[in-house]
This record gives sequence, structure tokens and C-alpha cells, in this order.
Amino acid sequence: MKKYLVFLIVLLAFAGGCAPRYERFRVEFDGLFDTVTVVAGYAETREEFEEYAGIIYNRMYELHRLYDVYHSYEGVNNLRTINENAGVSPVEVSRDIIGMLLIARESYELSGGAVNAALGAVLRIWHDYREDGIKNPGAASLPPMDLLRAAAENTDMNDLVIDEENCTVFLRKPWMFLDAGSIAKGYAARLAVEAAEEAGMVSVLLNAGGNITAGGKPLDGRDHWIIGIQDPELTDDGGQNSIDTVFFNGMTASCSGDYQRFYTVDRKRYGHIIDPETLMPAVRYSQVTVIHKDSGTADWLSTALFILPYDEGAVLAERYGAEALWIDKDGGWRYTEGYAAMSQTLGGGNH
Repeated sequence: MKKYLVFLIVLLAFAGGCAPRYERFRVEFDGLFDTVTVVAGYAETREEFEEYAGIIYNRMYELHRLYDVYHSYEGVNNLRTINENAGVSPVEVSRDIIGMLLIARESYELSGGAVNAALGAVLRIWHDYREDGIKNPGAASLPPMDLLRAAAENTDMNDLVIDEENCTVFLRKPWMFLDAGSIAKGYAARLAVEAAEEAGMVSVLLNAGGNITAGGKPLDGRDHWIIGIQDPELTDDGGQNSIDTVFFNGMTASCSGDYQRFYTVDRKRYGHIIDPETLMPAVRYSQVTVIHKDSGTADWLSTALFILPYDEGAVLAERYGAEALWIDKDGGWRYTEGYAAMSQTLGGGNH
């Protein structure tokens, strides 16, 4: 259900002057949204920081279970529960599911269907073929198009019924399957950071598998958080370097690319971001980075801009006040003026 995104977080030590009142701390969690989650930030004591980090972890863990499409949890009605009751009956759910699905519906409408949380029937097929291809590369194959087309008959977001008053969700068709991987992690990051800030945290950088959400600013004398954007080209040993450095506060950077969660068939790489129009992996770009004040919006926008033609994506980014970087297959860059203003490579930022 997740897109795996990797950013390199650059936290430079503050040089000169008196020793700061605050110290930098960092903690890492495994298992949330099937990725590594890193909480970094500044606090007066480790105990204070760990209390805030615990709030973030607990909120992310709660939301991880709610948005899970593959596992059930005792006493929890989650996305899997909704999917299991497709075509049967409405399911009473948490307000956190209702809020996320309302954004999913909005993203579907405004992206012209490029972002579709009801595409799960198609995504499941690709997931199974990708997993089999990774386990047995010599036998890796593509899903038959007739199988994908049949699944696509059950992906209409208009068949998602959200009853806000009674807090229920119903899928009209029995073979529908929700998968909110393009929205859920970013939305969860927003709620988790908000919970920590409400408790008093004033400086935090949350890296949820590459979805980087910054709250406040680093309390070491710098004016901005410094974030390294990953190069979509793999190094010879399979690693990755940063291709740019951006400077911002109170924003989220979200990246979609074809270099994570892919498999290879006949020496060709197939990524995990599926274009609902072609039912095949999107192929226009190597990477798209979106920077926005809301992490849920940044998450789905990066998916939309990765799938859509540049002109359509640029209009969508402008509508939401988002800054973006598109990296073409040949390595060429296109970007918004606001992105250039934050980018060290493009002469902006604070450095």
C-alpha cells in the first residue's frame, strides 16, 4: 500500500556562537506503513524528545492499522474490513478513515482519475506479479492485459459511498478493493506531527519512508531545515546519492519515482505506480518531487504529477500552491519557480 521514497536528510551542526539551549535527537522505528520511520528534532532533554517521539509513533501506529489493506486487527475496522464487506454492507469506521477517504475522493476528481484509491483490484494483480518476479527473477512476467481490464471494471470511485454523519463506508461492487497508498502515509504524517505539536513539540522532522514533514525550524541557529533530494539513478552498488538540496520550514517534501518497488521483465524495469488509463506502470518521468504545506496533499500530488503529462501536472501544482521538480527519463529537469527558490542546485535556498 505504500510508495517507498528515500530522501537524504542533511542535518548540519551549528558552528560558532554560544552553545544552544536545545540539543538534536533522533529515533528510528520499523514496521510503520511497511517502511522505516525516522523522527528527528530539537528539545531541551532527551526525555522531552522521547515523549514527543512516542506521541508520533503511537499516532502513526494507530493510523497504520486503520489504513492497512492486508491485515486485520482485533477490535479495529480498517480498510481491509471495508474491502471484505464490498458489495455486502456498510462498515462503521473511525473518523480518521473518513477524513482520509474524503481527500482520496477529492484527489480523484481533481487529478482526472490519475490518483484513484479504488484502483486496488488492479494494484493487487501488479503486487502479486511483482512479488513473484522479485522472488523468482527468471520467471518474471507481466500481468495479462485482459486480467487487468477485468479488474478495472471494479475501480470506479463513484461506487465508494462515504456516510459522514453515520461514519460508515460502503463499496457498491463486490470485487472493489481500496488501496490508499498514494495518500494514507502522507495524511498519517500530518496527523502525527499535529499531535506532537499540540503536545508542545516545536522542532521536528518526520521522515516516513521518504515523505519528509518539517514542523518548526531547527533550534541550532539555522533558519531552515536542509533536505537532500535523492538522485533517481542508482549507483553501481545499488545505492543512491542526493541530486539536490532544498531549504524550507513548515512544509513537506514527497517524492514519487520508478526506482523503488520495481521488478524486471526481459531486462526492462516496471515500477509500482500504475497509470489508471493504461493499467501499466507510469513511464513519463524518473522522479517527481512535490513540496507543499500539507503532507497529505504533497503525497497524492506527487503521484498525480508522476502520472500526468507535464502541462496537466503543472496546472494542478499551481492550483494547489505546490512547488515541484520533474526529472525526465533523460535526466532533464523541469520545475516551478518556487522550487527553484528553495533549491541549492538552482541557486535558491538559504546557504
